[in-house]
Amino acid sequence: MKDSPPIQLSIEANGTVLSAAAHLPERLPAPVVICSHGLLSAKESPKFIAVCEALAGVGFCAVRFDFSGCGQSPGRSGLGLIDARRRDLAAVIAFSQQWSNGRVGLFGSSLGGFLSLLAANERPEFFRAVVSWAAPFDMGSKHPEPEVLGSPTNLEATGEAGRVLLIHGQSDEIVPWKEAVEIYKRVKDPKKLLLLRSADHRISDPSWREAAIRETVDWFSAHLQ
Repeated sequence: MKDSPPIQLSIEANGTVLSAAAHLPERLPAPVVICSHGLLSAKESPKFIAVCEALAGVGFCAVRFDFSGCGQSPGRSGLGLIDARRRDLAAVIAFSQQWSNGRVGLFGSSLGGFLSLLAANERPEFFRAVVSWAAPFDMGSKHPEPEVLGSPTNLEATGEAGRVLLIHGQSDEIVPWKEAVEIYKRVKDPKKLLLLRSADHRISDPSWREAAIRETVDWFSAHLQ
């Protein structure tokens, strides 16, 4: 469905409803990539729209969504931040299988990358590829109230996740790039660490963002198609 607008969706997720959008390729079923935004971001981030459009353009179904309490999705109570977002992600993954040919990948930025790596570690046989931009190794050290996070708060035990591309700016003002090195040490081969010399946390410079999107599409093309 080349050049067609994304499908707007509402996805039930354990008592709440998440706002989502699906960018569909010309042919279905197709490999599916679930895209998870960061702590204070949302699915309408220009970065996420650009990634999804690029993926759909080469044959992937790309799904972006607002975690509960972000964008157009209502909040939920009674769960820690990480626990709530893991439930949200699981619901979107399950919903998106209607378009899948059996090949599923995960893309995430910052906290979204952290969550994607947790999911890939739990189900390495299901997730065929992961791309993470600027993910923290230890969320507990980033949040002002670590007791509200839930668990796990770090990526110490990510030894089952494989086919992982990590992209991180060396001028990241929020998550030091050396945290990407710690993640890289733990995940399985095949894996790749791409450090962008002067990119910030959001990879906001157009040239760096273009490079990151190109590498992301290439990684999924190599490991998911």
